[in-house]
Parts: sequence; structure tokens; C-alpha cells
Amino acid sequence: MKKVLNLLLALCLIISLSACTGANAETEGQVNPKQTADDNCAVLDIDAVNKWLNESADLGEGSKANVVAVIPITHINGPREIDQFYAFVNYKYKARSYIKYQVTYISCTCRSADVNYWQTAYVELTLPSSKNIEDSQIKFLSFDRDSQDHYTAGFWGDSDPTPAGHTYEEIKEQYVSYFFDKDYKYIKSLNVVEDIKPEDYSAGEGRENYSVDYFTGSSVSTNNIILMLQAIFEHHGTDDFFN
Repeated sequence: MKKVLNLLLALCLIISLSACTGANAETEGQVNPKQTADDNCAVLDIDAVNKWLNESADLGEGSKANVVAVIPITHINGPREIDQFYAFVNYKYKARSYIKYQVTYISCTCRSADVNYWQTAYVELTLPSSKNIEDSQIKFLSFDRDSQDHYTAGFWGDSDPTPAGHTYEEIKEQYVSYFFDKDYKYIKSLNVVEDIKPEDYSAGEGRENYSVDYFTGSSVSTNNIILMLQAIFEHHGTDDFFN
């Protein structure tokens, strides 16, 4: 995973050099279609970036690593300011009825740069028989061990405990577990933790005493889990299975 992240970080420099070098070049009299008269550099969209990442390093199932992608993600901070950012899907593997992903994203932005770590979610999303992305469900979600409890596929990069005193183990047991079996139609109806109905949150065996209000003081971590799930579901929907 470290090699893939280094590759992604190096991308910024490579794109800036290659785009500016070829900005004014013409091939057989045709101007780059992504270039306008006022551009000094060519414009690369996210699809072009992902194509370059996978083809330049020969990534793919059975190769040195699985396919990767840069995806847009919405971020929300403590004061509820929302902006757009990017996440890295640094692993994708398609099984018979679901797809496994690793998604690396930044959640807490209130810390100093020397400890502003990124975190990685391990997510399994189903491939529904309806082939409707809204019916796809979260089969598994973790920030540590995979669903077989054999590999450490995720990494919790936020505060532990959070400034409100909540530990990762509490968030894992009470909050992360809530999203198991939830479908995309439901996930995209949420924006923040408060959108979860208290009766839904406490439904199910062993959840009777859980309260969604318990993590109000840890909203950055909990809210951005929702937004990460929205982003990976949207990416999941681009798989050939749904087309």
C-alpha cells in the first residue's frame, strides 16, 4: 500500500510537467480538445488520471497490485463547513457477489500537520441481482481487520480517543457496526449523524442501549465515515457490473 500511495503522490509532479510540456503541441494539425485559447497547460480530468495510474504501472488483478483510483469525496469539519476533496481507492478486488475496497481519506483536519494522518477504510459492497446501485449493501466495514480477521486491511488515523473522549473501539463497536447491511439508497439519504433516526440506530440485537447522540462530540470522525461511504458507493457504481 505504501508503494501505491507514493505513486499517487508523485502523480502531481508528473501531471504538471507533462501537461505543461504538451500544452501547445499539435498532432497532425489538431489542437488538444481539452485546451482552450487561454490555457497555459493542458487540463486532465480525473478519468485521465486514473487511466494513467493503472496503465503506467500495469496495475490490475494478478499484477503487482490491484487497480487504483482517485475519487472525489465531500469533507465536513467540526463547524460543519463542507468542501470537496479527494480520496484514494488503493485496492479493488471483485469477488462473485461483492467487491472489496480499501479507501484512504482524510477526516480530522483540526490537528497540526505533523500528526494529520490519513486513514484507510476496508469496505465490502455487494453486487445486487437487480444491478441497481441503490440496492447495493455494505457487506463489511472496518478500520482494522478484514472480514476474515486474517489481515489488517484498514487503519484508524483519527484521534483515539477523540477530543470528546470516545475511543476507536467504542466507535467501532457502536457506530461502524450500524452500517452493516445498509444499502446505498439509505446511505445517500444521510448527510450527518443527526440524520440517523434514534429508533433505527438502536434497533437490532445488542443495540438496545446504544444512542446515536453518544458520538455528538466526535462529529468529524463519524460524519466523514458517512461521506466516505457515499463516495465509495458512487465509485462502486462505475463498475462494469452496473452498466
